[in-house]
Amino acid sequence: LEARAIRLSDCSTLTMKCAVLALALGASALVPQMKMTGSETKVAIDRRTMGAGLLSAASAFTAQAALAGAGDSPKFSFFGIGGNADTYSEGAGYGMETDKEEYSPYSPYSKVGDGVYQKYSSAEVSFKKKLFTESSKRVAGVDKYIAAKEWEEVRSELDRQVYNMRGSMNYLAAASGKPEAKTAAKKFYQEMEAVNLLSKRKNQGAATDAYKSMMAALDAYTKLI
Repeated sequence: LEARAIRLSDCSTLTMKCAVLALALGASALVPQMKMTGSETKVAIDRRTMGAGLLSAASAFTAQAALAGAGDSPKFSFFGIGGNADTYSEGAGYGMETDKEEYSPYSPYSKVGDGVYQKYSSAEVSFKKKLFTESSKRVAGVDKYIAAKEWEEVRSELDRQVYNMRGSMNYLAAASGKPEAKTAAKKFYQEMEAVNLLSKRKNQGAATDAYKSMMAALDAYTKLI
């Protein structure tokens, strides 16, 4: 055990000596050489050779990096203003290429009017009319719930249709280009709300009369579209 401890102590001492020698060599490289012997001259020459090799490697790397733009200073931009905004990475980020053709009609940078979607197209109008027809059938069927005094069924059916029906009716009124169609749609909304309110109050007679007015308003709107 004593012999092993001695060997470990010797290794530690050797490591410390190597570290001190390395620091000494590094420090001596920074001190001006006054007068050197033959062996010292050889060490100095070796240091100069190594330094020259490092400088050559660095200059070679610098020369290759400069091929990206010889003589140009670095460029940068702020939100596409200034710098190298003509490159794809800059232009794509800030919408600078809006005058170019896009690969997809759904691109946010495509030209206005070049996309697939066309508002008030025949296919879209036909789709909205189908939605309106289905909602109209469901609204027209609440009379049986009023007759049976099933008030929650009346209100549930009207509430289920109010969102989609208003959306399709507003769309079709705008597509028709008739101001009176928008007025007729608002009239129907008011009559439908009256049916809903009277059903909440469980007033069968008034709810029946309001239902008739609602269907008359719906019929007037349907003729305009």
